[in-house]
Amino acid sequence: MYRYFVWLKTNPTRTKYVTEQLKAFPEQPYNGIRLYYTMNCYGDYNLALWFEAENQDYANDFVEKKVRPIQGVLEAYTVPTTPIKEYIKWK
Repeated sequence: MYRYFVWLKTNPTRTKYVTEQLKAFPEQPYNGIRLYYTMNCYGDYNLALWFEAENQDYANDFVEKKVRPIQGVLEAYTVPTTPIKEYIKWK
């Protein structure tokens, strides 16, 4: 399994709408994907997701087909992550 952060820049007038769309995602919003968090962030990006994918193709498809098309998403910056130490045991 692979884990990813996706940092989102949004149109300031659509941030609330994008937030609602992200909140509506189920834990498994796409084949091979499991969401851990959707979150607000501050600075250069407005929102973020953290998820696990069975492989890179599932990760790319999820971002391209489910996240980027949300009205108000201006940029999606996807970052693969590698855990150093796990403090929480996920399901």
